[in-house]
Amino acid sequence: MSIDPRTYLKSLGQELDALKQRVRYLLATPHWQTDGEWKESVLRQVLRRHLPATAIVGRGFVVTGDTASHQLDVLVHDASKPVLFRDGDLVFVTPDAVLGIIEVKSRVTHSIFNEAAGKLAHDINLVRLHPNSHAFAGLFAFESEGEGAERYLDCITTVATRWNERLDFAALGPDRFIKYWHFDPADQSRMYDTWHSYRLPGLASGYFVHNVVDAVSPESVFRNSDVWFPRDGKEPQREAHAKARWP
Repeated sequence: MSIDPRTYLKSLGQELDALKQRVRYLLATPHWQTDGEWKESVLRQVLRRHLPATAIVGRGFVVTGDTASHQLDVLVHDASKPVLFRDGDLVFVTPDAVLGIIEVKSRVTHSIFNEAAGKLAHDINLVRLHPNSHAFAGLFAFESEGEGAERYLDCITTVATRWNERLDFAALGPDRFIKYWHFDPADQSRMYDTWHSYRLPGLASGYFVHNVVDAVSPESVFRNSDVWFPRDGKEPQREAHAKARWP
Protein backbone atom coordinates (compact mmCIF):
# COMPACT_ATOMS: atom_id res chain seq x y z
CA MET A 1 0.00 0.00 0.00
CA SER A 2 1.31 3.45 -0.94
CA ILE A 3 0.41 6.81 0.56
CA ASP A 4 -0.66 9.69 -1.67
CA PRO A 5 0.81 12.80 -0.01
CA ARG A 6 -1.78 15.10 -1.58
CA THR A 7 -4.64 13.07 -0.14
CA TYR A 8 -2.90 13.05 3.23
CA LEU A 9 -2.31 16.82 3.14
CA LYS A 10 -5.92 17.49 2.19
CA SER A 11 -7.21 15.22 4.96
CA LEU A 12 -5.30 17.29 7.54
CA GLY A 13 -7.06 20.42 6.35
CA GLN A 14 -10.41 18.66 6.51
CA GLU A 15 -9.63 17.44 10.03
CA LEU A 16 -8.82 20.96 11.21
CA ASP A 17 -11.96 22.35 9.58
CA ALA A 18 -14.16 19.63 11.09
CA LEU A 19 -12.80 20.29 14.58
CA LYS A 20 -13.31 24.03 14.08
CA GLN A 21 -16.93 23.54 13.01
CA ARG A 22 -17.55 21.25 15.97
CA VAL A 23 -16.37 24.00 18.32
CA ARG A 24 -18.72 26.50 16.68
CA TYR A 25 -21.59 24.05 17.00
CA LEU A 26 -20.90 23.48 20.69
CA LEU A 27 -20.90 27.24 21.32
CA ALA A 28 -24.63 27.94 21.40
CA THR A 29 -24.11 31.68 20.84
CA PRO A 30 -21.16 33.50 19.25
CA HIS A 31 -18.40 34.19 21.76
CA TRP A 32 -15.44 35.11 19.63
CA GLN A 33 -12.82 35.14 22.37
CA THR A 34 -13.73 31.59 23.36
CA ASP A 35 -13.97 30.59 19.69
CA GLY A 36 -10.46 31.94 19.06
CA GLU A 37 -9.04 30.17 22.09
CA TRP A 38 -10.55 26.88 20.96
CA LYS A 39 -9.13 27.29 17.47
CA GLU A 40 -5.68 27.51 19.04
CA SER A 41 -6.51 24.33 20.93
CA VAL A 42 -7.62 22.64 17.70
CA LEU A 43 -4.25 23.29 16.04
CA ARG A 44 -2.37 22.15 19.14
CA GLN A 45 -4.40 18.93 19.17
CA VAL A 46 -3.60 18.15 15.54
CA LEU A 47 0.10 18.91 15.98
CA ARG A 48 0.32 16.56 18.98
CA ARG A 49 -0.89 13.71 16.78
CA HIS A 50 2.02 14.13 14.38
CA LEU A 51 5.00 15.38 16.35
CA PRO A 52 7.36 13.02 18.20
CA ALA A 53 7.11 12.57 21.96
CA THR A 54 10.30 14.62 22.30
CA ALA A 55 8.30 17.72 21.28
CA ILE A 56 5.68 19.06 23.69
CA VAL A 57 2.91 21.25 22.30
CA GLY A 58 1.50 23.86 24.64
CA ARG A 59 1.04 27.61 25.00
CA GLY A 60 2.69 30.22 27.15
CA PHE A 61 5.75 32.42 27.42
CA VAL A 62 9.48 32.42 26.72
CA VAL A 63 11.37 34.01 29.60
CA THR A 64 14.93 35.36 29.86
CA GLY A 65 16.74 37.06 32.71
CA ASP A 66 15.76 40.44 31.26
CA THR A 67 12.41 40.10 29.51
CA ALA A 68 9.62 37.81 28.31
CA SER A 69 7.77 37.13 25.07
CA HIS A 70 4.15 37.93 24.35
CA GLN A 71 1.74 35.15 25.23
CA LEU A 72 2.23 32.49 22.54
CA ASP A 73 -0.77 30.69 21.07
CA VAL A 74 1.26 27.58 20.28
CA LEU A 75 4.61 26.92 21.95
CA VAL A 76 6.47 23.77 20.90
CA HIS A 77 9.26 22.93 23.31
CA ASP A 78 11.87 20.24 23.87
CA ALA A 79 10.77 17.52 26.30
CA SER A 80 14.37 17.00 27.40
CA LYS A 81 14.68 20.59 28.69
CA PRO A 82 13.37 21.84 32.05
CA VAL A 83 10.42 24.22 32.32
CA LEU A 84 10.18 27.18 34.66
CA PHE A 85 6.46 26.64 35.26
CA ARG A 86 3.77 24.29 33.96
CA ASP A 87 0.03 24.13 34.57
CA GLY A 88 -1.76 22.01 32.00
CA ASP A 89 -1.04 23.47 28.54
CA LEU A 90 0.41 26.67 30.01
CA VAL A 91 4.22 26.73 30.27
CA PHE A 92 7.02 29.19 30.90
CA VAL A 93 10.29 28.12 29.27
CA THR A 94 13.76 29.51 28.56
CA PRO A 95 14.81 30.23 24.92
CA ASP A 96 16.99 27.11 24.61
CA ALA A 97 13.94 24.88 25.18
CA VAL A 98 11.94 26.32 22.28
CA LEU A 99 11.45 24.28 19.11
CA GLY A 100 8.98 26.69 17.57
CA ILE A 101 6.25 29.27 18.09
CA ILE A 102 2.99 29.78 16.20
CA GLU A 103 0.50 32.64 16.11
CA VAL A 104 -3.07 31.50 15.39
CA LYS A 105 -5.79 33.67 13.86
CA SER A 106 -9.41 32.89 13.11
CA ARG A 107 -9.30 35.13 10.05
CA VAL A 108 -6.67 37.42 8.55
CA THR A 109 -6.65 40.62 6.58
CA HIS A 110 -3.44 42.38 5.61
CA SER A 111 -3.59 44.60 8.70
CA ILE A 112 -4.19 41.66 11.06
CA PHE A 113 -1.44 39.69 9.35
CA ASN A 114 0.99 42.60 9.62
CA GLU A 115 0.36 42.97 13.36
CA ALA A 116 0.71 39.21 13.95
CA ALA A 117 3.90 38.99 11.86
CA GLY A 118 5.42 41.87 13.82
CA LYS A 119 4.61 40.14 17.12
CA LEU A 120 6.17 36.91 15.87
CA ALA A 121 9.28 38.75 14.67
CA HIS A 122 9.81 40.17 18.16
CA ASP A 123 9.24 36.87 19.96
CA ILE A 124 11.27 34.60 17.66
CA ASN A 125 14.13 37.11 17.73
CA LEU A 126 14.12 36.80 21.52
CA VAL A 127 14.49 33.03 21.14
CA ARG A 128 17.13 33.07 18.41
CA LEU A 129 19.36 35.64 20.11
CA HIS A 130 20.16 33.32 23.02
CA PRO A 131 21.08 31.57 20.65
CA ASN A 132 18.59 29.10 19.26
CA SER A 133 18.73 29.44 15.49
CA HIS A 134 16.83 26.20 14.84
CA ALA A 135 13.54 27.38 16.37
CA PHE A 136 10.82 28.08 13.79
CA ALA A 137 8.14 30.78 13.61
CA GLY A 138 4.78 30.09 11.98
CA LEU A 139 1.46 31.84 11.46
CA PHE A 140 -1.75 29.89 10.97
CA ALA A 141 -5.07 31.46 9.93
CA PHE A 142 -8.18 29.34 9.51
CA GLU A 143 -9.68 31.84 7.08
CA SER A 144 -8.40 34.64 4.85
CA GLU A 145 -10.08 37.40 2.92
CA GLY A 146 -8.25 36.17 -0.17
CA GLU A 147 -6.37 39.40 -0.82
CA GLY A 148 -3.30 39.54 -3.04
CA ALA A 149 -0.21 37.55 -2.10
CA GLU A 150 2.14 40.46 -2.81
CA ARG A 151 0.78 42.51 0.10
CA TYR A 152 1.20 39.62 2.54
CA LEU A 153 4.77 39.13 1.34
CA ASP A 154 5.42 42.85 1.70
CA CYS A 155 4.28 42.63 5.34
CA ILE A 156 6.71 39.77 5.98
CA THR A 157 9.72 41.45 4.39
CA THR A 158 8.96 44.74 6.17
CA VAL A 159 8.76 43.33 9.72
CA ALA A 160 11.70 40.90 9.29
CA THR A 161 14.48 43.47 9.41
CA ARG A 162 17.08 40.79 10.20
CA TRP A 163 17.45 37.04 9.69
CA ASN A 164 16.58 36.24 13.31
CA GLU A 165 13.14 37.85 12.86
CA ARG A 166 12.09 35.77 9.86
CA LEU A 167 8.71 34.06 9.60
CA ASP A 168 9.35 30.52 8.34
CA PHE A 169 5.92 29.54 7.06
CA ALA A 170 2.27 30.56 7.12
CA ALA A 171 -1.10 29.11 6.13
CA LEU A 172 -3.67 31.74 5.17
CA GLY A 173 -6.96 29.91 4.92
CA PRO A 174 -7.20 26.53 3.22
CA ASP A 175 -5.62 27.60 -0.08
CA ARG A 176 -2.57 29.85 0.43
CA PHE A 177 0.76 28.76 1.89
CA ILE A 178 3.86 30.93 2.37
CA LYS A 179 7.34 29.55 2.98
CA TYR A 180 10.76 31.09 3.56
CA TRP A 181 13.67 29.58 1.64
CA HIS A 182 17.18 30.15 3.00
CA PHE A 183 18.57 28.26 0.00
CA ASP A 184 17.10 28.29 -3.49
CA PRO A 185 14.72 25.30 -3.81
CA ALA A 186 15.93 24.89 -7.39
CA ASP A 187 19.61 25.05 -6.41
CA GLN A 188 20.41 24.15 -2.82
CA SER A 189 23.98 25.49 -3.17
CA ARG A 190 22.77 29.06 -3.69
CA MET A 191 21.85 31.42 -0.83
CA TYR A 192 18.38 32.74 -1.55
CA ASP A 193 16.63 34.34 1.49
CA THR A 194 13.27 34.62 -0.27
CA TRP A 195 9.65 33.91 0.60
CA HIS A 196 7.40 32.12 -1.87
CA SER A 197 3.61 32.27 -1.81
CA TYR A 198 1.77 29.26 -3.22
CA ARG A 199 -1.82 28.73 -4.28
CA LEU A 200 -2.64 25.22 -3.02
CA PRO A 201 -6.41 24.63 -3.00
CA GLY A 202 -7.38 22.63 0.09
CA LEU A 203 -3.75 21.80 0.93
CA ALA A 204 -2.36 24.85 2.79
CA SER A 205 -3.30 23.61 6.27
CA GLY A 206 -1.73 20.21 5.60
CA TYR A 207 1.44 21.80 4.26
CA PHE A 208 1.63 23.91 7.41
CA VAL A 209 1.37 20.89 9.73
CA HIS A 210 3.95 18.94 7.73
CA ASN A 211 6.35 21.90 7.72
CA VAL A 212 6.11 22.01 11.52
CA VAL A 213 6.97 18.30 11.56
CA ASP A 214 9.86 18.96 9.15
CA ALA A 215 11.17 21.79 11.35
CA VAL A 216 11.11 19.55 14.44
CA SER A 217 12.33 16.32 12.80
CA PRO A 218 14.12 17.34 9.57
CA GLU A 219 16.23 14.20 9.21
CA SER A 220 13.24 11.86 9.36
CA VAL A 221 11.20 13.95 6.92
CA PHE A 222 14.15 14.23 4.53
CA ARG A 223 14.67 10.45 4.51
CA ASN A 224 10.95 9.88 3.85
CA SER A 225 10.10 12.96 1.80
CA ASP A 226 7.94 11.02 -0.68
CA VAL A 227 5.54 10.24 2.15
CA TRP A 228 5.34 13.77 3.54
CA PHE A 229 5.26 15.84 0.34
CA PRO A 230 4.24 15.29 -3.33
CA ARG A 231 7.17 14.44 -5.61
CA ASP A 232 6.48 17.30 -8.02
CA GLY A 233 6.61 19.76 -5.12
CA LYS A 234 4.69 23.01 -4.90
CA GLU A 235 6.86 25.27 -7.09
CA PRO A 236 4.48 24.90 -10.08
CA GLN A 237 1.82 26.51 -7.84
CA ARG A 238 3.95 29.52 -6.85
CA GLU A 239 2.01 32.75 -7.28
CA ALA A 240 4.48 35.35 -5.97
CA HIS A 241 7.82 35.77 -4.23
CA ALA A 242 9.70 38.42 -2.24
CA LYS A 243 13.38 38.78 -1.37
CA ALA A 244 14.44 39.52 2.20
CA ARG A 245 15.49 43.14 2.80
CA TRP A 246 18.05 42.62 5.51
CA PRO A 247 21.73 43.45 4.77
